[in-house]
Amino acid sequence: MTRDPHDLAGPYALDALTDTERRRFERHLPSCPTCAGQVTGFAETTARLALAAAHRPPGALRGRVMAEITRTRQTPPPLGRRLPSHRVRGLSRLAAAACLVLALISGGAALRLHGSAQDARALNRQVTAVMTAPDARTSTVRAQGTATVTLVSSRSLNKAVVTTARLRPLPSARTYQMWWLGPTVRSAGTLNPSGKPRPVVTTGLGDAQRFGLTIEPAGGSPQPTTPPVLTLALE
Repeated sequence: MTRDPHDLAGPYALDALTDTERRRFERHLPSCPTCAGQVTGFAETTARLALAAAHRPPGALRGRVMAEITRTRQTPPPLGRRLPSHRVRGLSRLAAAACLVLALISGGAALRLHGSAQDARALNRQVTAVMTAPDARTSTVRAQGTATVTLVSSRSLNKAVVTTARLRPLPSARTYQMWWLGPTVRSAGTLNPSGKPRPVVTTGLGDAQRFGLTIEPAGGSPQPTTPPVLTLALE
């Protein structure tokens, strides 16, 4: 187990820590904006990579990885003791002062980042559950020329993960709304493609035969009011 909590941001985002390590890191996280930002970034990147290449891992993979970890150095070897130069000591004092100022002005931001990190970790767990379901199915469709929408669905979980790229931005009075299309038409929630795209986990797959996307008034509609931007067949 590493003694430096800053080394745990990646494993924490992947839910790969022991209970003791996780508790220690979560005590450290609210006071460290750097780790909070790293956790959020790692979790979002993991979800996007999973959606980009969805393959069920072999059953023995986890055991091989954990065995390799025990043989791999987690932190660099300690350097020999050497008295720092005056210049280095001066820079160290400046860095310490800068860190203190940053901690004072960003204390509130750290709490917000901690909340964002927890949200990203929860989202990553949901995405992983759908991606690794035995009946997971992946479909991708193009729309609006260069836009793409990818859907990973699991009927056993009654859930799907939706990720988008390059959807055209809409005015504030309009929104993209997802639909389950089948014997009945049911809303699957709304999408906000502005900013950094994030996977969306939606439920209620049920007996739907197709997935659709329409443009609706902000807040969504009980039933589609415009022709679909795209539809996608479900297996």
